[in-house]
Formats: sequence, structure tokens, C-alpha cells
Amino acid sequence: MKFSYLEAAHRVWDDILVIGKTIERDNKKYHIIGMTLCGEAELYIIEPYTEPEDCIPTKRGIRNQRKTLKENRGSSRREDTYLHCSEFYIGNQRLQAQSGSGGSLRYSTENYEEIQLFFDMLRAGWIVPEWLKNEEWDNLQLVTLVFADVKKLPEYSPEMPIIIKHRPNSIQHILEKTVTLTVGKSRSFSFVDSYGDKVQCFINNVTLIDVWKDTEEQLKQRLSDTKYTTQFSEEQLQEIKEHCYKALQQSCSKGTYYIGIEYECSKDISLQFYSKEFLKSVPVTHKGSSSFLMMSLKPDKELGTHNLPLKGCVIQTAVSPDTVTIPAELFSYFEKIPEWEEKV
Repeated sequence: MKFSYLEAAHRVWDDILVIGKTIERDNKKYHIIGMTLCGEAELYIIEPYTEPEDCIPTKRGIRNQRKTLKENRGSSRREDTYLHCSEFYIGNQRLQAQSGSGGSLRYSTENYEEIQLFFDMLRAGWIVPEWLKNEEWDNLQLVTLVFADVKKLPEYSPEMPIIIKHRPNSIQHILEKTVTLTVGKSRSFSFVDSYGDKVQCFINNVTLIDVWKDTEEQLKQRLSDTKYTTQFSEEQLQEIKEHCYKALQQSCSKGTYYIGIEYECSKDISLQFYSKEFLKSVPVTHKGSSSFLMMSLKPDKELGTHNLPLKGCVIQTAVSPDTVTIPAELFSYFEKIPEWEEKV
């Protein structure tokens, strides 16, 4: 421990505002402590915290793509946190969130900056609510939101409404449902979603995508665009072309194809399919730009044969051109959460 650390952790606020308002939602409690101004305005919210299941280390064994996808799911946005709110209205003042951060209070006894914040809020008149007084810090997290272009903290009194706008979100639900796909054939199936509702799905078509042909056409179009070509020399353009083909070769060698799926669902959700082969495989680190290969499939029509929104998914597993049957899996689906407003 050095005094330089204390010096860096110590902050002197230009202004401080106590709000002290508890929000109860979905059998959980959240508490808006207040705001500070020190060059930029920040708002602080205490939230319940549980260790995400997907962040718990997997059991010993082969670390295949299935395990990796499940673990990475822990980084997806949670719908129960205020970290991703877009706007706050306090009284008549609109505050637009610029960024945010959050983390467990488990180790905050050693975080002097947060301890100082709590002391300064108490000194400014914050009263810790009864329900919060005996909560273990291991079960709580502190969310900090930074607001853009705030020169003065808003005027606030307890009777003033606070309106919070939540950004649109997408929640992933793991399914792991085996689905055998046949090129050129349609099929239907159903599953029960997280709400207990039966969701009917219709696969309109399964096609093989000639990734090399599509890539060559895209490169030809781009490399003939003067807005693009004037930025590079002939040698640089050739290097870009070779780099793209090299990256493509690592995941989909020439003469192989990806699988495209067009589907409809009785609910407005997006499906994520993977081949069984991919899920069993061990992740391989490729040289070059692997992100170049992330593909999506946009159907030509808005509605499918069942008059439902037509959507697309690409299984990025390389298969031979004579492939007919693909052992696959509906690994997960994504539920869309639209922007919504909360008044507290």
C-alpha cells in the first residue's frame, strides 16, 4: 500500500446530489444512490448481483465449441441491469447516458474510491434503506452511468418522478435441440420457450452457399469502386485481395460450401443453428482475419410461405457440394426486448 494510491483514489466533487430512491421490479430491489459532478456527471445504482452461470468454469474435459459458446454467453447483456439504460429524466432534465460500468461489491472493501463515494453520499444526506443495511456486499453490484454534456446536476426532490429509458436488447436462450436438415427440403418442428409457450418453426429451404463465388463478386465490386481504390496503390489492393482469400481458405477451402437456412417462427425470435460437427470440434486459432468470415443470410422476401417474417441463418461449417443431409442443432434462440420506459 502506498500513499500515491490514496491520492489517486481521492476525488473532490464539484457537486453531489442524493436521490436515495429504491426501485422494486420482478421481485428484486435496486437503489439509486445519487449523482456526482467532477468534470462529468455520474449516477450510481446498487443492484442485486449473482455470479452468471455461464461464467462458472466448466468441468474438466475437452473444451469443445459447445462449452465455449455456453461460457461466452455470460458476456451477453442482462435484461435486469440498469447498465444499458439510454436516458434518464429527472424532473424536467433529460440526461443521456454516454457510457457505463458495473461490478460486484465483493472486493470494494479494498476499493477506496468506492468507499469514499459511499461516505460522501452519507455526509450529503443519503440514508441507507432498511432493506439494504444488512445485505452482504457479495450479493450486490454498483453500476455507474456517465452522462454527456452535463454542466450542472439536476434539481431534485423526493416527489419528483424519474423516468428511465431502457435500450432494445436481445436475450439468448440455450436450447440444444437436434434438427436434421436436408438440402432443398422444407420441414417443421416446435419447441417450448422460456415462458412455457409452444413455438412453431418452419424451415422453408436449406441451401448450399458458394462462399468463394460470393466473396469474389464482393471483392470485384469493391475493388472497382473508385472511392475505395483511390485510397490504395495497386500493390496494396492485391495484398488486400490475397489476405481475404487466405482468411477464407482457413475456414472454407475452395470447392466447399456453407449452409444457408431460411425459416419462419410463430414468435418474433431469431434462431441460431450449428452443425453437430462444429459443436463437437475443438476451437482452432487461425492466422489472419477470422472476423472477415462472419456471415449472415438475408432472404429476398419479407414473408415466408406461412405468412410469417422470413429470416435467415448461416451454418459456417464447410461441406462438400454433394452434401444432402446435415446433422445440426438449434443451439439457441434470441428473444428481442424492445426499448421500454420505466417510471419510478
